[in-house]
Amino acid sequence: MDYRRIAAASTTAMIVFSLYGFLVHGILIARDYVPYEGVYRSGEAATSHTPFALVGVFIAILIFSIVYARTCGARGGSAGAFLGLLFGIFMAGAFAGVNYGTLQIGGKLALEVAASESIEWSLVGIVVGLIYKQASGTTISRGKGREARKCRP
Repeated sequence: MDYRRIAAASTTAMIVFSLYGFLVHGILIARDYVPYEGVYRSGEAATSHTPFALVGVFIAILIFSIVYARTCGARGGSAGAFLGLLFGIFMAGAFAGVNYGTLQIGGKLALEVAASESIEWSLVGIVVGLIYKQASGTTISRGKGREARKCRP
């Protein structure tokens, strides 16, 4: 694993994740959160807690980058998109599905969040895949003669 590439991929993916999140959740579907003001933070409360959210997302993206590096590091953007889609579907179930089941939010918002997770993590995967991609023909070593399996898109 190349830790500098992991750091660069994670940092760039964090920027893309944040821009996409702002565009989708902050602009496109922002009004769909309004009926649930008692559930979600707004205004200053949200701003004061943003650092916690950013750290949490960065940790998730860093873990994604490490998984990518260990499983599909030589494959590039398409393998990253595939792995990102899998993470996005995971997040749709673990985040959007659970929130719909436990919070008092509507089905429309839950579906929008679920769809955005799949797209957002696919974008993270593409970014990580393109930045981390190793030179063609290289293998990823897992130590002492073991090679990582290639991730298949």
